[in-house]
Amino acid sequence: MKKRTVMAIIFITGCFILFPGCRDQPGGNNSVKERDVLYQVSTINSLVAGNYDGIRSILDLKSSGDAGIGTFDALDGELVMLDSKVYKVKSTGEVQEIGNSGTVPFAAVTFFDKDVSKDISNISSFDSLKLELDNLIENKELFYAFRIDATFLYVKTRSVPKQQKPFPILSEVTKNQPTFEYTNVQGSLIGFWCPEYANGVNVSGYHLHFLSDDRTKGGHLLDVRLDQARAYMDVTDSFKMYLSANTGNENVSDIEKEISKVEK
Repeated sequence: MKKRTVMAIIFITGCFILFPGCRDQPGGNNSVKERDVLYQVSTINSLVAGNYDGIRSILDLKSSGDAGIGTFDALDGELVMLDSKVYKVKSTGEVQEIGNSGTVPFAAVTFFDKDVSKDISNISSFDSLKLELDNLIENKELFYAFRIDATFLYVKTRSVPKQQKPFPILSEVTKNQPTFEYTNVQGSLIGFWCPEYANGVNVSGYHLHFLSDDRTKGGHLLDVRLDQARAYMDVTDSFKMYLSANTGNENVSDIEKEISKVEK
């Protein structure tokens, strides 16, 4: 497994700040180092507080990664990027491939180059999947991208409906979130594990989305069961973030509690 020093670069409305010890890397997205970057649009704190205005384009996401998760302008469904294509899981459960137009208020993507692969089995819940994936993580200071391919015995997901201004906070939206349950479906889980210190910037721990092989089912993962699967992990030791200038809803007093509400 590759081991490198963590880098972080934050973009603020077109500019960027480098944390101490970070430096630019030559070669653009074709260099090995640039492919080991988790590129993020805004923060989970901002999204939870009701910042649903899109601030970066789908085309920008595609230039920054080939796999990832997020949502769309006005919180219009769940975003799944897989194999360089972007899909929207609508609140109806319908899945639509998205072209280069449109914007996102929050997303996290990377170029997925597997560093570790492992067969996993007898997964009875999302919690048991987390425990299995924990065995692959050696350095909890880094970020990790995951992909799990399987015929899933059971998958429970959710999506979110498009919102109108003034935007409510995210926990209000997810109180009545549409959920979907699938059985014996072939597909993939894609997403990230983020370290504890990144909580609020992203979701600390696991954040995964599902997409079926036939591209008709998907969403934010709530629960899962499987007999056999192949899990892939990409060690992602660099981090870039584009920040929104919006402040969001000031009624959020306990952001960690709000994140816990919307992730479950």
